[in-house]
Amino acid sequence: MNERLRFIISGFFVGLAELLPGISGSTVAIAFNVYEKFILFLSNLRISNLSLDINKLNKVFFLDLIIPFFLSMIISILFFSKLVLFLFTEYTSPFSAFLGILMCFISLLIIKRLKDEFADAIKWKLFFLLGIIFGILLNQISFVAMNPSLYLIAFIGFIAFSFFLMPGISGSAILLSIGVYELIIRSIAEINFLILIPFAIGCIASLLIMPKFINLLIIRYKMNVMVFFSALILASGALLFPAIKL
Repeated sequence: MNERLRFIISGFFVGLAELLPGISGSTVAIAFNVYEKFILFLSNLRISNLSLDINKLNKVFFLDLIIPFFLSMIISILFFSKLVLFLFTEYTSPFSAFLGILMCFISLLIIKRLKDEFADAIKWKLFFLLGIIFGILLNQISFVAMNPSLYLIAFIGFIAFSFFLMPGISGSAILLSIGVYELIIRSIAEINFLILIPFAIGCIASLLIMPKFINLLIIRYKMNVMVFFSALILASGALLFPAIKL
């Protein structure tokens, strides 16, 4: 497959994945073999790399691949956000159950794989238990009021994009865990700039700050981080079922 076409197709599916809790956009990027260049692009975002020379910029930032990737991703998010919002508002219980099943299924698959790879069983159980407890606590907190502050929305954007960068962890699942999923999806579907602009500012801040930190975190503590957040998403997904709401 032509590399540019691969980036366009992967951008479309990464955008769709980011709308559905449980599916990690970064994992989809890995499946399409575009994640490495995407992270390298983010890592190269430094003032010293900026230039008026288009050829130099393209060599450093892979603009002929990254721009089509982002455009395809944005189109996918805008197109499918209306469908997701419709299902979330008109068929709340069955769609919540679907999201819960999806989150639990993906989380269990990741947890099972991590359990087989984790050398220290006690540490695995500890981070799993902490993730479950934290997931339950998050579901008891009303994170966002009816009129959330711009600073809080920007912080949510920062969190969402940070998790978007982490393979195996769904940014939208974290949004659902902290109770802001519908707010963000509705804002995208209705193009509500009052929410989207501060949210985008938070995403950009994460884009500029987090790639190197996340890369270091994954290298040093990948197993611990993945077990914790997989357990958190598992707890949040299970709590989407009305019968077991706390």
